[in-house]
Amino acid sequence: MRKTVAPVEAGGSGPYTGAFPLTAVNPDRNNFSPRLGAAWRPSQKTMVRGGYGINYASVPYLSFAQRLANQPPYAITDTRTGEAGTPLPITDVFATPATATTTNNFGVDKNYRLGYVQIWNVDLQRELTRTWTVGASYIGTKGSQLDLLRAPNRGPDGTLLADVQPYIWESSGAHSIMHSVSFRVNRRLASGIAGGATYTLAQSRDNASALGNGNGVVAQNDKDLAAEWGLSSFDQRHRLSANVTWELPFGPNRRWLSGNGWASQVFGGWIWSTNLAITSGTPYTARVVGDATDVSRGTNGTLRANYDGEQIALANPAVDRFFNTSAFSIPLPGQFGTAARNTIIGPGSTSLNMALQKTFSLPGTRGLSLRAQANNVLNLEQWAAIDTVANSPTFGQVTSARPARSIQLIARVMF
Repeated sequence: MRKTVAPVEAGGSGPYTGAFPLTAVNPDRNNFSPRLGAAWRPSQKTMVRGGYGINYASVPYLSFAQRLANQPPYAITDTRTGEAGTPLPITDVFATPATATTTNNFGVDKNYRLGYVQIWNVDLQRELTRTWTVGASYIGTKGSQLDLLRAPNRGPDGTLLADVQPYIWESSGAHSIMHSVSFRVNRRLASGIAGGATYTLAQSRDNASALGNGNGVVAQNDKDLAAEWGLSSFDQRHRLSANVTWELPFGPNRRWLSGNGWASQVFGGWIWSTNLAITSGTPYTARVVGDATDVSRGTNGTLRANYDGEQIALANPAVDRFFNTSAFSIPLPGQFGTAARNTIIGPGSTSLNMALQKTFSLPGTRGLSLRAQANNVLNLEQWAAIDTVANSPTFGQVTSARPARSIQLIARVMF
């Protein structure tokens, strides 16, 4: 049976899907968003909390209207050429062009439903002493009816329908799942010292990494949507953060220089703080850009490379070869790539920042705040992005870096 498509109008009737509402997309009126929470104290020093909630995507209908309004039958472009001896009549200039080709480049499922995310969590906190507490928590997130962008009128060799130009079809058939567990320890301010540390282990998988627009990524093969399932683009397996604040032991009510002399006023009241963040990298997809058949299908950059089975990660990644580029190859013409989404783990980061600050009291209600802060104190080389385009001359190389160490001196006068 021959496949075909046909443009439709709001309030009209399509030859294949029947009547359409005046809004073009059927209303979604079932967006019930409950919020539930509970807390239980099994003992004086132990607290258990939990919760559940549903969050819906912000309404994406405006973007639908804007894209649909820029194509037939609401917007039509045509070129007509006249000559000096045979000028074009005004009736011909504004006449509706006659064409047998469907030129629409975007469509949306009339049964589109708003995507939603269910979030549930449980948290356990235990007070060890007056100043020390520990805790552990779990967070689960499940996305449903997420936006999925498809290109139905394309096959491995080009468009499937000769009289229909390539178009993007938006529906709500994607989903996601994320699990996250974290452990923490905190110290309340005592003897001038406070701080804490948190470690999080998480994994997120989906076939569309965003609510509302499918993250702008079109499925590679409309006939194999299962191949879109993979790590989320924001997946970050390990995260460690720690912070310490220390009120230096100088000045009034401190161990040293506790008098009211000039030394106490100058050296007292300073606060030193530091924070450390260590994270693993987020994933990348091995892609092919500028492929002739991919462009002719109305998309560019959705074609993935072939995965040839070798180990992707390197024991000693370098700037000129961050991952094993030999694990990937460019697909033959007319074939889709076999690599899954987000199989290349990008560079992680380690950030150590410090600050030293003090506020001086001036006559009246005025004050002077001095602060010295340093970012990337250890001046570590921080890789930021890598090239994962298989047909790029810099494939596998690090393409950017995070800022080197910087120091700022800040003074503020308050009045």
